Amino acid sequence: MSKNGKWLGDVEPGHSISDVAREAISTRSSRMLEILPLAAKKWKDDVEYVHHLRTWSRRTQSALQLFASLLPMKRSTSLRKATQHLRKAGGSARDLDVFIKRIRKSKFDFKDGEREEVLGFLSKLRKRAQAKIVEANHWAEDEQLAKKFQKLVKHIRWREVADEESVETIAPTLLEPMLVRFFHFSQQLNESPESLHQMRIEGKKARYAMELVEGGFPPSFRKELYPAFEEVQSRLGVINDHHTAIEKIRGWQAETSAKKFPDALLRMVKQEQAQFDCKADAFREWWTHERAMELKHLFDRYLGGLGMPVAEA
Repeated sequence: MSKNGKWLGDVEPGHSISDVAREAISTRSSRMLEILPLAAKKWKDDVEYVHHLRTWSRRTQSALQLFASLLPMKRSTSLRKATQHLRKAGGSARDLDVFIKRIRKSKFDFKDGEREEVLGFLSKLRKRAQAKIVEANHWAEDEQLAKKFQKLVKHIRWREVADEESVETIAPTLLEPMLVRFFHFSQQLNESPESLHQMRIEGKKARYAMELVEGGFPPSFRKELYPAFEEVQSRLGVINDHHTAIEKIRGWQAETSAKKFPDALLRMVKQEQAQFDCKADAFREWWTHERAMELKHLFDRYLGGLGMPVAEA
């Protein structure tokens, strides 16, 4: 695998699933722990360090979850919680980085001095949010997380009575539950933002799992199926940015005295809501029964049609 790549490049059909799990957990946890001190100490140089901390934490969590049956339960449970702790530590900071970037580029009708006032207000919140990442970095060092992940990797083994399966024979079985959940929640779409958010979360889990076992499938799995699935995620991500902005502004308002809260942010809530409504409606029109069936049929080509009912709307 390339050091920073999301694909397990050295995995091919015939590799044992325990070998794949060792490669996945080792590389993903290493990348997460390499990024952590940069996110804690160099965040002013590049805000993408915090973004990468969040991304590699999610990928590490995905690997721990997908290969759970190969891991010692007590050790893996402890490290799943530790990884979740690191991911959450960067949550507020990442939300603020995204919003500050949007404010700088925004065509919103700011009055004289309002853009600077909003950026100054958000910058104070951003500095405050950094404390959680710094604390998480110290905590990870004190807990010796790197050594604990190395020990976990040494204990990865096939734990069934039957002979160990290869990546291509077991990959469909590993992916199926996640895809069933994705298609289930994709059928539950309604007017609530939560239904779109849930579909996005389930899709993200499935996408990270696809990256871990793609070596067990033909090249078209990565070149055709993955981009088709990623497009759904990309559309949902844009919608989620508007909903997150609304929720965050309301949260910051609740934590701040009325005199110190920028009026422009309150006006921006209406704009964010209008954009959310427009893009959410467009997505619901785009995500038709026919489109869901088309995507399901693509997965069926690789998973052998392992039960994923898609009800007609």
